[in-house]
Amino acid sequence: MQDKAIIFVNTTNLSKPSAHIYRELATMRGLVENGVEVYCILLGAEPTKEILKDDYYKNINFITLGSKNSTHFPNKYLFYLYQNLLIYRVNNVVQDIKKNYKIVVFYTYRTTFFIQYNLYKICKKNRIMIFNEISEYPKLIPEDINIFKKIKVYINYNLYLNYFIPKIEHIFVISTNLKYYFEKHLKKYNKKIPISIFNMMVEPDKYINHSIINNNEFKDIVFAGTLYSDTNGVSYLLEAFLRISNDFPESRLIIIGDNTKPKRMWKIKSITNQIPNPERIIFTGELNRDNVIKWLNAAYCLALARPNNIQAKYGFPTKLGEYLAVGKPVVITAVGDIPIYLKDGENVYLAKPNDVDSFAEKLRECLSDPQRASLIGKNGQKLVYKEFNYFESTKVIVDAF
Repeated sequence: MQDKAIIFVNTTNLSKPSAHIYRELATMRGLVENGVEVYCILLGAEPTKEILKDDYYKNINFITLGSKNSTHFPNKYLFYLYQNLLIYRVNNVVQDIKKNYKIVVFYTYRTTFFIQYNLYKICKKNRIMIFNEISEYPKLIPEDINIFKKIKVYINYNLYLNYFIPKIEHIFVISTNLKYYFEKHLKKYNKKIPISIFNMMVEPDKYINHSIINNNEFKDIVFAGTLYSDTNGVSYLLEAFLRISNDFPESRLIIIGDNTKPKRMWKIKSITNQIPNPERIIFTGELNRDNVIKWLNAAYCLALARPNNIQAKYGFPTKLGEYLAVGKPVVITAVGDIPIYLKDGENVYLAKPNDVDSFAEKLRECLSDPQRASLIGKNGQKLVYKEFNYFESTKVIVDAF
């Protein structure tokens, strides 16, 4: 009988690039390399050929239950119902896995309450532990959704917090503020569930591309992430670029992310319409991981003007790890736990949040002194290997066994 195994249940589509998917793959890879057998059960989906052929993930045991193609379903609500039905098939898989290991743990992410609760019942039935990871404020309700969706999110997080969280064995959070939040929440139930900080992390070796030749004609400032709402402060970044663009005519702003929803792009468009040279702002649209990495490696610097909001207070941007990994200078705002690890002028350019002037000044500092900027970028890259390396970070989960 082998020592220990961990089971992930994935309800998202592995074929669609996202920070969550990359973090999950990095977590599974880190656990495998730390000596844990890893199973990933997918409900109504399958990994892409790229993932299955990737040597980094070849030792992860992917198991698909049900249909391998979610496009068979006319809408997401039917697919969600289908996934809930597939949960009952997970029990048989768990029983087969449990026969071969001394310790088996279920690892879940905050998703819909009903899926979480059904997984909890399977764990209880089979006498195995369940761990849960939370990487954002659990009561976060997006502002740009309709009232029906807001009510649905509100009900889901209340059920999740009150009827799932108090029943599990270990909680992993991405920031110190989230840790304090759940410690306070659990006092209502007189529960002392262990809570560990499982920090932002990255697979550094996947982000270095030595074949990229930097374009000396332009100093490209690159952003990659969500454009909609104020999550990543794209409007602040645009305003800051507007203020320094005349002084640095060789600079361009490259914005990577989905921009196909005109109604959600109105604020961004209103700013770009003010720029006299709109060709210096390039919207690439949504790109796959390889193409994002190419842009990051070819950049002069990387930028993230995250505002000081609830999401920033309790979260930690996984995008920051990807930025730092390529060794380019990073201009970012001092929100959440970021100032704990990063120092202005040492391994990053740290601007005040919600302050266009401050962000513009840090961009100016970075663009004005390429030699110093290069050194700051290399120092940031060293931090990735020390603090945010997937192999070291996942040891906190191994310790929880």
